[in-house]
Amino acid sequence: MTECYAHTGSDLDDASTWQTLSEHANEVARRAEAFAEKFGMGLWGRTLGLLHDAGKASAGFRKRLEGGKPVDHSTAGAKIAVDRYGAGGWFMAYALIGHHGGAPNGKVWSECSRSQSAFLRTPLKNRLESEIESYDAFFELMETGEIDLPDIVQLGAPMRPGRTFESTARKAFSVFVLEHFLYSSLVDSDYLDTERFMTPEASEAREARELANMEELLAKLESHMADLMEKAGDTPVNRARRSVYEDCLATAVQPSGLYTMTVPTGGGKTLSSMAFGLRHAVEQGMERVIVAIPYTSIVEQTAATLKAIFGAENVVEHHSNYDFHDLDDEEKAKQRLAIQNWDAPIVVTTNVQLFESLFSNKPGKSRKVHNMARSVVILDEAQTLPDELLKPSLAMLEELSAGYGSSIVLCTATQPALEGLWPFGAEPREIVQRRDSFDEAFGERVAYESLGTIEQADLVERIAAHHEVLCVVGTRGLARAVYDDVVARAAERGDLSDVKRAFDEGYFHLSAFMIPAHRSAMLERIRKRLDRKERCVVVSTQLVEAGVDVDFPEVYRELAGLDSVVQAAGRCNREGRLPGAGTVRVFELSINGERQKTETWLEKMKGIARDVIRENGGKVEEGLIPAFFKTRYDSECLDAKGIFQKTATRDLIFDRFETMPFEQCALDYRIIEDDSVPVFVPWGAEGRALLKELLASKNPAGMAMCLQRFSVGVPIWSIEGYKQADAVEELEPFLILKEDGCRSFYREDVGLVAVGEEVLELLSC
Repeated sequence: MTECYAHTGSDLDDASTWQTLSEHANEVARRAEAFAEKFGMGLWGRTLGLLHDAGKASAGFRKRLEGGKPVDHSTAGAKIAVDRYGAGGWFMAYALIGHHGGAPNGKVWSECSRSQSAFLRTPLKNRLESEIESYDAFFELMETGEIDLPDIVQLGAPMRPGRTFESTARKAFSVFVLEHFLYSSLVDSDYLDTERFMTPEASEAREARELANMEELLAKLESHMADLMEKAGDTPVNRARRSVYEDCLATAVQPSGLYTMTVPTGGGKTLSSMAFGLRHAVEQGMERVIVAIPYTSIVEQTAATLKAIFGAENVVEHHSNYDFHDLDDEEKAKQRLAIQNWDAPIVVTTNVQLFESLFSNKPGKSRKVHNMARSVVILDEAQTLPDELLKPSLAMLEELSAGYGSSIVLCTATQPALEGLWPFGAEPREIVQRRDSFDEAFGERVAYESLGTIEQADLVERIAAHHEVLCVVGTRGLARAVYDDVVARAAERGDLSDVKRAFDEGYFHLSAFMIPAHRSAMLERIRKRLDRKERCVVVSTQLVEAGVDVDFPEVYRELAGLDSVVQAAGRCNREGRLPGAGTVRVFELSINGERQKTETWLEKMKGIARDVIRENGGKVEEGLIPAFFKTRYDSECLDAKGIFQKTATRDLIFDRFETMPFEQCALDYRIIEDDSVPVFVPWGAEGRALLKELLASKNPAGMAMCLQRFSVGVPIWSIEGYKQADAVEELEPFLILKEDGCRSFYREDVGLVAVGEEVLELLSC
């Protein structure tokens, strides 16, 4: 029998150094079985592992290993699965065919009647019906016992044993999610075994990590909280925070499920929710705590806080846009291996990473999904979930809890009105029961004032006159424009001597056009100036709102959704130290007396907020939040892309799993619609050192996590301009802002500037 191989070894001319197909298949099967066993589907995971590379048992693939042209090695396993397991094989085919390039759509009904059995041709159907090179050698491996597939009776149905469903819709959605978790188990196992063989030093380093368990992490947090409380003064705010923390520990002993945690801004949600998560994980035998946050800036701050308590090795921070799913050639395997799989006890990430991974059909994004089973998932600022994706998002959270042993915590200051919106009827439990201390601590902390519609010049004049003030506006462009005008006005007033380094004199700009490391440095400057009562004037986008620990006596907030207004208010008199209330002024901007209108989601939120405020006599109050959410969710389509409709349908089951829309759902489930491309900016000494290391690296993609803090998302439509200006260079898979580009296009005060602005800067010198 001719030996079959999965990967070449250290010597391309010596097959004795190569990895055999049998070894690889069995190692992947072993890992996938262990991963899938967490949700009761271990044998399915094992079977996928054994079949995934069946096409490598061909003469064509052997030639590929010797330098020949690429061959299809993913389809053979799917063909075997369909022949051997029938409907169950169709269920497996998505993962098997898609374990490199992405899980495809299944059959799609045409507009003809269903009785005509008319399907549109799709990649899955085409692949299963395609002629591929003989893989008879795989059957020889089965005959010798090197590959031991279960029979159809042993395998059973693709459903978690013993689980019952109250509706066909829920059963169908459960099947859709199960495919994602099995797919994840397979691709992560494949990556890990490939890493073990190709880069054993990386695999050994992974295995050698000394990660703390949940009990040890809980002890660290309890010790930290005891120190904090001992040092904290006996103020109403600190008493309220202690009460929240104690409620979190008390409620954590309850069974797994869906929870809400409603705490006013400044109430200590970050550490108290982590206390719930860790104790709950200990009580329920869960493996990790995942904190999902809407904004990258808060990910940075939260991760830094948690790393200081638990140690950096125990916390994974993942918010990068870098995506390696297209790098599926054998030569680029090392780059694919760098993708994180969230194998850590604490993960801090974005809503984008969490939810888009759960709905993704790509191996890079999907790799982490199986590690969401048996986890506590804390959704910070849950109201930021996009309305048009709310229904499938809530359904996914329900399924994570019901099918995968996870607990979900919706944690926010302004709990959205989700009652009656859960697709499968969930009724989350509130964690914080004692709320008497909230009125004293937070009730009189801020006073709202509505300015109505004002000119930008009026806003600038007001802001420039303040000693300490935060102004939050809705877009990056507006933030930059207002900041530039404030700096110019401050210079006219004689309050500022160097407009290019206005931050040295207390004038700051914050937006996503600044890399995370730069924003963090600016926030540290801001905090120090506030502590010293020095001039501190900040113009920012909403990234400063949720969870960013700054405390201003005055806040200006451009009208937005009322939840956003309340979040901005959380940066005002945060510690309750002012003798009276802090002031939050809500405004809309006009040009020549006309309020600006755009057909955007932000404008819709403004409209709802405007109506709710008008009905309240023009007064802005936090008590309007329930009315805002009721109107918001009544007026929006909560499944605008039809994702829930397509995945919670009886057809998924009754069509023998042949019509699953994996690729379509992945394309449709986009939290951020406007695509951006990450560009690495070698800013400062650390950035330059990273660039030097990157250019010398044999495995550049292995540095992806390090580069997150020095990368900025650039709209894809504007990348070409930077290329034409010779400002960026490519080092696959990265784009890098060149040294000359950094001098011309990246400013210390505002971050990345548009093509064209750099000329103005030079002319102004």
